[in-house]
Amino acid sequence: MEALLFSQASLSRLVRIRRRLEEEFGFEYRLADRHQILELLTAASASPDRAIRRDFHEFLDTLDSRQRTRLQNLGIPVPEMETETEN
Repeated sequence: MEALLFSQASLSRLVRIRRRLEEEFGFEYRLADRHQILELLTAASASPDRAIRRDFHEFLDTLDSRQRTRLQNLGIPVPEMETETEN
């Protein structure tokens, strides 16, 4: 299995998401474990907590389209990227 590679900005957002989810649910996520990263992202995308969902979307904003597509292929619900339109 190919490793998940993220930028420093992406990792910073993941740490914030992890901290919030650990506080909410008490379950510890290991960011060195690919499966736990995917569980973390799935939980964040479905969380009823606005702050967690906001952090999830901020995490997604740090990714390029290739990374977003890869996460979608791994089962993470990733909304389409918003594109700016010129008027």
